[in-house]
Amino acid sequence: MFKKIIFDNGLRLLTAPMQGTNTVTVLVLCGTGSDYESRDIKGISHFLEHMFFKGTAKRPNPEAIKHELDGMGSISNAFTDHELTGYHVKAAKSYLDQSLELLADIYKNSLLPDEEIERERQVIIEEMHKDRDTPTLYIWWVWEHLLYGDQPAGWDVIGEEKILRALPPQAFKDYFAHQYVASNTAVVIAGNFEEEKTVARVRELFSDVRTGAPMRMKPPVVESQIAPQLYIEYKETDQTHVTIGFRGYDAHHPKRYAAEVLATLLGGSWSARMWDRIREKLGLAYTVQSMHGTYSNRGYLVTYAGVDHRNVEKMIRAALEEYKKICTEQDITAEELKRVKDYIRGTTLIGLEASNAVASFVGSEEMITGKPLTVEEVFAKIEALTAQDLCEVAQEIIRPERLNLAMIGPFVDTAPFEKLLKEF
Repeated sequence: MFKKIIFDNGLRLLTAPMQGTNTVTVLVLCGTGSDYESRDIKGISHFLEHMFFKGTAKRPNPEAIKHELDGMGSISNAFTDHELTGYHVKAAKSYLDQSLELLADIYKNSLLPDEEIERERQVIIEEMHKDRDTPTLYIWWVWEHLLYGDQPAGWDVIGEEKILRALPPQAFKDYFAHQYVASNTAVVIAGNFEEEKTVARVRELFSDVRTGAPMRMKPPVVESQIAPQLYIEYKETDQTHVTIGFRGYDAHHPKRYAAEVLATLLGGSWSARMWDRIREKLGLAYTVQSMHGTYSNRGYLVTYAGVDHRNVEKMIRAALEEYKKICTEQDITAEELKRVKDYIRGTTLIGLEASNAVASFVGSEEMITGKPLTVEEVFAKIEALTAQDLCEVAQEIIRPERLNLAMIGPFVDTAPFEKLLKEF
């Protein structure tokens, strides 16, 4: 599915040729994000991502970059997470060289002009306000803050308004110089392209990325939970947004894929248990989903639902009952397990028909684990899992001392929810 090359300067190139597509995606990843920030520069990783589109010597202003991207008819964007930052362009295969050259230019040569930093501050803050006003997005900030508290793993990726307003221009230049080095960079190309020619072109364009080790490293995550935890973000919303779940496995854990299959069985599809119980049988929610989220050094199993304020306790009780049931019963049937595995295989293959999805699939794993698997290797791990494997993982993860409940809604009295958690 893909090949991996490490250049002399330490930069990694991953190529994933695809048949039957007329597009190609270039994704450039840097192994840095909010986990690498200190308290005084919270949000700088994401802010710097925005600044890469503000101009280089060759493309001296934002208009030059935007017009060029639009002129290719491309889909382009960037993103920042806890552990990585990425810049991508998806375009017709005829624009591969131009996409590569543009991304190399902004990755290496962004000028970070003071006046653009000042102008962008309010843009970032408006993005923050937008996300905070969108409970389906903000609930995940609340959830991670409950799990990890006042450490980088528990901080919002976007940062804090007071700090964002005060970040000096030199801080951006320092962070850029310290983190955006060749050994911390991976270029991923997926789609329709000539492999040998493309490898040579990437080598040419990225050979002069700064060398050396990144100076900022992420601290270890402290997890000291010994009893169920609850946090409610008070907000006058039309419905209460609930996340309830448990600390899980990191991306290196040998039982990671068992946890991901367990999450799919619980709430990953229309026929999943949480969906069937909370939406179909009880009629409490429109959206119900479960997932096992993984980072390089932490993970969690969680179920989300948005429900009427009057039905919150009922929804929580139902979710806890389903969690408990999967731990105590031995009736994950062969039919149910096959359906879940087939669902994962089918939806994964559908997603990977797009070159940008392939680039993300390969690149994210490279940056998080350093050992990306082919899709068939992932499927082999999933296919080997038994019902007993899933039950054992459930019993390890779904425990009172790992239980967490985070909500956004108009609640002041926490006693009813504390009682539900104590009864688990």
